[in-house]
Amino acid sequence: MRIGIVGIGSWGRRVAREYLSLQDEGFISVALCDIDESKLIAFKEKTECYNSFDKFLCNVDALHICVPNNLHFELAKKALISGKHVLIEKPMTTNSEDAYKLVELASEKGVILQVGHIFRFANVIRKAKELFQSGYFGRVFYFNMSWTHLYPPVENLDVVWDLLPHPLDILNFITGEWPYEFVGMGRAFRREKWDEVAILQAAYRDFFANFHLSWLTPIRRRTMEIVGSKRTGLIECVDQQICVYEGGDSYSLDVEPNNTIREEALNFIKSIETGKSCFNSAIIGARVVDLIEKAIKSLR
Repeated sequence: MRIGIVGIGSWGRRVAREYLSLQDEGFISVALCDIDESKLIAFKEKTECYNSFDKFLCNVDALHICVPNNLHFELAKKALISGKHVLIEKPMTTNSEDAYKLVELASEKGVILQVGHIFRFANVIRKAKELFQSGYFGRVFYFNMSWTHLYPPVENLDVVWDLLPHPLDILNFITGEWPYEFVGMGRAFRREKWDEVAILQAAYRDFFANFHLSWLTPIRRRTMEIVGSKRTGLIECVDQQICVYEGGDSYSLDVEPNNTIREEALNFIKSIETGKSCFNSAIIGARVVDLIEKAIKSLR
């Protein structure tokens, strides 16, 4: 099986290295594609590289798409029509209509379509899910999700499209629920439009969730707080740590951090081999896009 990675930017390079590691271990073969040949120089001695997407597409069985968001739909559509299996980075597309079109197209072609909701593969998130479902926190009142870092303004992209997909998906993975209503406020400070900070509150059936999204603070956070009647948990989603607060005490739970990019890649390979998509299916990705649109409409 040959898997191709298209888009060798900062994230695509990390993805490419993990697939090349799997190639070294004999799992797969790999090809890379980017229209900017300078991004391929470091990899040319390790694997086949292309600057033409059409030639690249003819020489792979599956694709991991790491290009800018606005290119996701067209490249994925072309790949699916060609009968290729596809894994797209989040957000799946820039509108829900296109997302559901890709879901339908993958079904028609009988190929795997997945979305890069990578935190589903993190041991710390799986542990949080286990704790939530076992009642460890008691009755959960609400979640606080904080996704922040300092980032320059990006043309035609706002902070909600960039940062909401992961925390929104994490909550679905842990609780099995989607929000039915959003209220919030967003604002741009360094430009006239395209929000750079947003505060959202989402209503779920049995709890609510607060989302703090910001490109303005230099403090990088990827945290989830689970506030319950018995205990409260503070989860560091990237560093994969859990601190529990119970009464006046606090303590850490053991979690073995894992390589989520590798886990996601192995899951993609297994899904292709078995014909069964789990954990990060296309319909989940489309639902996230649909809800992002609703969240943006709620902003004042």
